[in-house]
Amino acid sequence: MEVLAKFHVVVHKIGRIIIPAGTRKFYGINEGDFVEVKIIKYENNEKAREGTFTARVGEQGALVIPKALREVMNIKPGDVLEVLLLAHYKADKPKRND
Repeated sequence: MEVLAKFHVVVHKIGRIIIPAGTRKFYGINEGDFVEVKIIKYENNEKAREGTFTARVGEQGALVIPKALREVMNIKPGDVLEVLLLAHYKADKPKRND
């Protein structure tokens, strides 16, 4: 699969990461859309760990790495990950402003 974008992020609480504003603007990624990403965690003297998931984009480009994936990859807040944006899907329904 072709990689649309590559960037590095710092993991926040509960596995939250942010898609950079420039990347979101370039691809027209909005809150509520879905993205498929591959994350790579490099550690000293160890083979890189990789995982792929699809997530809904939250406020300000936030994604949450699934808990099971965080546990398998030993991802903790403060870790720096390489992120490959693989695909972007528009949400089917417009966001409701209740």
